[in-house]
Amino acid sequence: MDEHAPIVYDLTSYKEETKSWNDDPSAYLLRYYTKQYFLATNGKDLKQNPTTQTPQKIIDLQTGLEVLRGDQYVYQSPNKLCIIGLAPTHPLLAQPDRYKVLNIRFDAKIAGALPQPTATPANSKKQPPPPCHAETVVCKIEARDLWVTAKEGSVEAAGKEEVKDSELKVEAVQNSEVKAEEQEDKDRDITMAESTSAAASPAPSTTTNSTATSRSTTPAPQQEKRTESVDPTRVMFVVRGSISGHVIELNERLLRRGTSEITDPLVIQTMLEKASTHGFIAVVRPKVDKTEIALKDLCTMDDYNLLRQGKSLPSSTATATTTTITAAQQE
Repeated sequence: MDEHAPIVYDLTSYKEETKSWNDDPSAYLLRYYTKQYFLATNGKDLKQNPTTQTPQKIIDLQTGLEVLRGDQYVYQSPNKLCIIGLAPTHPLLAQPDRYKVLNIRFDAKIAGALPQPTATPANSKKQPPPPCHAETVVCKIEARDLWVTAKEGSVEAAGKEEVKDSELKVEAVQNSEVKAEEQEDKDRDITMAESTSAAASPAPSTTTNSTATSRSTTPAPQQEKRTESVDPTRVMFVVRGSISGHVIELNERLLRRGTSEITDPLVIQTMLEKASTHGFIAVVRPKVDKTEIALKDLCTMDDYNLLRQGKSLPSSTATATTTTITAAQQE
């Protein structure tokens, strides 16, 4: 064989592997990461289709807005680190004509516990990474529901028409009241004469006592727990930790230290348009060596595709998943 002969590569073996790369920009990640998903409804029971569940309405205590959740991806690398972000079926990505992102808020405790990239080892004190579990809120994304806004706009227009009709009715009522006032003037003279004669012998009044009794028996109003949003046109999406472990990194492309609310349009655009790559949210390190336990709430990419197509998983798939987790826990 000639040492100087050109090397010829046979690319036919890669056609099958790369045929979907043009359709799915993140398909190449399968060569480096294991794709799993954390569903909006925790996904613990894979036999049940999460799309049929109706979650209970939750109100954020700080902002008073309704809290919503969406599907999240979890990409696990060979070194077991996990990257979390918004899945393609997340409402912010799947319904861009409905939700408009207003700001991003990373959890202050998590952001404060992580070292800054510019900090030098000599000047920075090493701290343990903040812990998290599947439901830990890593960041909040506030968005405006354009569908509700448009609906309320149409209701407001209809309300203006009702106001015009009511004004006409009021005008008619006022005309009738003018005639009634003339009759009241005549009756008032008669009433004043009767009250003057009755003042000579007044009867004992019980108004004060009855009023005091009614005040004492009326219970004080109790403050009810908030069940409705203060602004139906705005919602709060929460990005959760997805697994049990420690948050070791927040995406510095999205994070703005020293700012509680991130409203930069470029940051929001990166998160939405490059959600599977540059727009990831955080990197989480599983807590245990057996990652099957830390990742027990996730489902595989095949299961995710079936569930989000409205199909139910085969019972054998859910049973095999449960068996694998149980075996890992026993070891």
